[in-house]
Amino acid sequence: MMSIRKNLLIWLLTGFVLAGLGTGVATYFKTQEEVSEMLDYELRQIAYSMQYSSSFTPDRLENIGGTSRDDNDFVVQIWDKGGALLYSSLPSAKLPASAQGFSFITGSDGDWRAYTLISGDRVIQAAQTNGDRWEIAAGIALRMLAPLGVLVPVLAFLAWIAVRKSLAPLARVTAEVEQRDASALAPLDSRTVPEEIRPLLLALNRLLGRLDESISSQRRFVADAAHELRTPLTALSLQAQLLEQARDGQDRNEAAGNLRLGIARASHLVAQLLTLARQEPGAQRPLVQLDLAALARQVAGEFAPLADLKKIDLGIDSSLSEFVTGDEEALRILVGNLVDNAIRYTPEGGKVDVTLKNDSNGLVLGVTDTGPGIPVEERQQIFERFYRIAGNGVQGSGLGLAIVEQIAQRHEAVVGIAGGNNGIGTTFSIKFPPHPHGR
Repeated sequence: MMSIRKNLLIWLLTGFVLAGLGTGVATYFKTQEEVSEMLDYELRQIAYSMQYSSSFTPDRLENIGGTSRDDNDFVVQIWDKGGALLYSSLPSAKLPASAQGFSFITGSDGDWRAYTLISGDRVIQAAQTNGDRWEIAAGIALRMLAPLGVLVPVLAFLAWIAVRKSLAPLARVTAEVEQRDASALAPLDSRTVPEEIRPLLLALNRLLGRLDESISSQRRFVADAAHELRTPLTALSLQAQLLEQARDGQDRNEAAGNLRLGIARASHLVAQLLTLARQEPGAQRPLVQLDLAALARQVAGEFAPLADLKKIDLGIDSSLSEFVTGDEEALRILVGNLVDNAIRYTPEGGKVDVTLKNDSNGLVLGVTDTGPGIPVEERQQIFERFYRIAGNGVQGSGLGLAIVEQIAQRHEAVVGIAGGNNGIGTTFSIKFPPHPHGR
């Protein structure tokens, strides 16, 4: 598993080591160059300092002949114009004369760096072995690199501390999350975390908020469902008792009829609850392209017998194909609930119209009835679960429009409600976007 701490340390330490090596190599060669220039300068100065001396005679060689090579960093030799050696600080070196200026020469004991100066009738040469020059340069370079050898480990240790302290807020957030139980969905404190971690923590807090809202919604749904189911179940129990206590066939038939109606209402409520549960987030099917006009005609045909029983004129004003991208079963439920509600609340001899219109603003599905209408102050409340308008005398579960709104939201559609034609009844509209989600 990838570790941020490990990766940071590897990259930082690798960078320090490479930087240290690069700096060390550059420093070493630069020091070699500088020391070489300094030693060349000394050779030149030595040669110039010897050009005015008049004390060099051939017998001087015998006086310095015993001088050891180890006692001299530089070797000085002086010749006359005839090539006779007048002076040598180290006769055993036997270095050949060279042209004026700097040069590399080879003596009896290795390679040398020499500077030759012609001054009057003398040829003055100052020389130093390449080995001595390398040792001097290497010693100076190593002394200059010694602090770097201490600095790299110190920087690596400081980097380890910095990485550890920088990632400490992540460890605190992890510990806080691990200590929470399943019901603790309060936001995490994002005020004391670094700027780089704050977006992640804010996203996590938004997720916790959505989870809290979803769980609260589920709890309310379960509580409301239990409350709503208690009434029909109690009624069924009473109706069953009346059926048992019936003394004649007429009472028994009446009690049995009431029992069947109660069972139908309870079954409808349970079906609506299951439908609502299937439309919850996480329980949704993929979207497909479908003909909404054909689907609306099919649903209207299914409700035609119910409309005929109440002598309601149920019609659909669409013979064209109107395609949308959506969940076919969910949209069938949406249209069915709107048509069912319209038929339930429309009195006998009324009219229910289903329309489909498509324009530049999108496709609009409309269901208009000639029922009693919905008061303006209650038009938002009717989409709440289990909400029913009082005093209309129509039996229902109070879930139909809640299901309609939830399906519409999934399809990024907008639910609208207005008065019917000529101010009579109600018109529900579902406005789909020009480019629905998933198209």
